[in-house]
Amino acid sequence: MNILFLLHSVPYSGVDTVTGILANEFVNSGHNVYLCRLDSSDSSVNSKIRHFSIFGDLQKIDTRENIDLLKNAIRGENINIIINQQCQNIPWVNLAKKAMKNSSAKIISCLHFPVLMSVDYFGKRTKFLPKFFARFIKKHRDLKAVNFAYDNSDSLVLLSKKFLEHYRTLQPRKKLNKLRVIANPISFNSEYADLEKKQKTILFVGRISEFQKRLSLIIEIWKIILGTGKYEDWDLKIVGYGEDLENIKKKAEGLDRIYFEGKRESGPYFEKASIFFMTSAFEGWGITLVESLQKACVPIAMDSFLSLGDIIENNENGIVSPNNDIIAFAENAMLLMDNEIMRKKMAVNGMKSIERFSASRISAEWEKLFDELSR
Repeated sequence: MNILFLLHSVPYSGVDTVTGILANEFVNSGHNVYLCRLDSSDSSVNSKIRHFSIFGDLQKIDTRENIDLLKNAIRGENINIIINQQCQNIPWVNLAKKAMKNSSAKIISCLHFPVLMSVDYFGKRTKFLPKFFARFIKKHRDLKAVNFAYDNSDSLVLLSKKFLEHYRTLQPRKKLNKLRVIANPISFNSEYADLEKKQKTILFVGRISEFQKRLSLIIEIWKIILGTGKYEDWDLKIVGYGEDLENIKKKAEGLDRIYFEGKRESGPYFEKASIFFMTSAFEGWGITLVESLQKACVPIAMDSFLSLGDIIENNENGIVSPNNDIIAFAENAMLLMDNEIMRKKMAVNGMKSIERFSASRISAEWEKLFDELSR
């Protein structure tokens, strides 16, 4: 089967990482795989994957030039399946729809976020509007985009059953028989972490973006922990880069044992760290959360996104902490820091719990969908 991914590639983003993993799995299963992307960066190490480039920006991608480019790729490579990784953007859905006209190719749209994820978060365009009005506008906009993707696709894939249930409550009169749930695969290889290599390190891995990741909360939590004077043998490492890095460094000035590691391969950090912090305002799936479980780095995550319960079972393989409560979060962290037996038990449970997200198992779910659409 010939499979084409359509995406706006953001290096080191979750969507880019997942696309690379799935593309390699599909190639290993005997499929021909193509990536058609706005960005020319390469997330794949597999030389068998062919790349196409399209031009423009997120909101102006459905130009005649790009439609013709994608149409020629679909016909020239005899594409059977188009996987649109940007279905929250109407122009991308429109691009795929117009390019595959008169083709037998099937379109699978993938929503990597909850249907109304951004409704309660206000940027520059809406900050001067009354919140109830801004929320109404954003809800209408987001729902319109998801409905457009659903109506113009052969299947709409969501990451969590909770996303599916939420969408159905929003659209009770819509049949929604094209919805499917397929989780993201794990990023690292399947080897278990060595608990004997663990150090007294707390870790954050991700983009340094205050709007989503809320690193300022981690800084405040670390202040609380340091204020007890009890944990001089522990440190905090921040791995990642982003637009708010310098502002976060300023907030951390004067704090002991906090290290900004910059852009680094995250695997070695997960291998050595004992505890992982996630304070995000929102997430679609939380790939770094799954990575922490895979590497026996016990996660503490604020209860701020719908799919968290798919990943963490509270007090079994990690801790779910109340959203926005930095005192409760710090107390949960210190509970783990004080109790090595508890940490190791949760770490072992975590490694076992993510076997259901192995790349081979997730790839098999995709194969079922391919078979279903080809009948």
